[in-house]
Amino acid sequence: MATIQRKRTNIFLRTIICCAILISCVSKVYAQRVTFNKGGINGKHYYEEIPYEFINGRIYLTPHFNGKKYKFLFDTGAPTQIGAELFKEIKSEVINKTDITDAAGNKTSLPIVSIKEFKLQGLVFNGIPALVSESELYKCLEIDGVLGSNIFRNSIIQISPAKRMLIITDDETKLTLDHGRQSELSWGEPQSYPFITVKLSDHKILKVGFDSGTYNFLRLSDKDLVKLGDSKVFEKLLSGYGASSRSLLGLQKPDSLFRLKLFSLDVNESVFTNVITETSKSNNSRLGTKLLDYGPITLDFLHHQFYFSTAKHSYDLQEKLWAFKPVIDQNKLVVGVVWESLKGKVNVGEEILEIDGKSCANINLCNWVNGGSEGVMTGDTTTVKIKDKDGNVKEIQLSRVP
Repeated sequence: MATIQRKRTNIFLRTIICCAILISCVSKVYAQRVTFNKGGINGKHYYEEIPYEFINGRIYLTPHFNGKKYKFLFDTGAPTQIGAELFKEIKSEVINKTDITDAAGNKTSLPIVSIKEFKLQGLVFNGIPALVSESELYKCLEIDGVLGSNIFRNSIIQISPAKRMLIITDDETKLTLDHGRQSELSWGEPQSYPFITVKLSDHKILKVGFDSGTYNFLRLSDKDLVKLGDSKVFEKLLSGYGASSRSLLGLQKPDSLFRLKLFSLDVNESVFTNVITETSKSNNSRLGTKLLDYGPITLDFLHHQFYFSTAKHSYDLQEKLWAFKPVIDQNKLVVGVVWESLKGKVNVGEEILEIDGKSCANINLCNWVNGGSEGVMTGDTTTVKIKDKDGNVKEIQLSRVP
């Protein structure tokens, strides 16, 4: 539990995420008459156990294109994507173009291609629509693309954190499932993003996506916060201003946000209390891969079921956090979010020169998203040296707050 507690505390330092590092923020794809729900696995009665790498909260798989192995992020919050270099190599046909809005609120237009064939261990996928992206995150994560939820919509996916194993099958009888710990899973257009319903206190329910590209526990959308209104399910801890999320298209624009404490969150009869979350500009709330810290997950797209069970019935997620959050902007470590207790003392966008006497000059986007955020502000107090926009340097002492 000590390891889980430390990771949970540091997650709020991560820049790329509405979530930590997400490319899954492309999970919001808005375009008329565009669908990624085409193609799929060639054949029936399949069962594959596929080892995965789990690094800094992200799951990596190694599909083969034209007999060559590539590194991909497994991301149920996104449609399948390939990088520009792989697009040039496999020469896939461009079939459409779509406007997208990522979870950080950034917008662009990207081409859609049809991937004729690729393999994932013994499985052969044919006719898969995919976005072509040149995100800077691809270089940082050293990936060639993203395997998104659209390719799994006719399968059952079991994620085993203990074995670091992904099982893909169309036969539920080959899996060990706890039928007393299941709930309904829904998905649809344009990319089969999986949604489940969780229970909150005061008899409230919340529809959330399961986003395996997001290394957080829960991220609550502004829209859902409005829906919950004045119900007795959360306590509003702090209000703030800034940018805490990075997505496919870059850092979000600074805006207001809230830090909340949900009193109770019930996922398939596993109860999490004192859940600290921050609001986002995303179109929906979502659970991320922090859920795997507590047990295996099965996404049964075929029968519309979500399985999740834990060793204990309840977990207390109470934690103390900082009154500001660093992010990477233009390859420098800067103040991303300022919470109300520091208002007027620190401003969004000011450069962070030192943390606890250690220079931040060499911190850039790539080393930050690849674990660099874990090595800073690890104690209960910290000293931060900051340069404002006029070049003045100031030093502030900070302590974690509930």
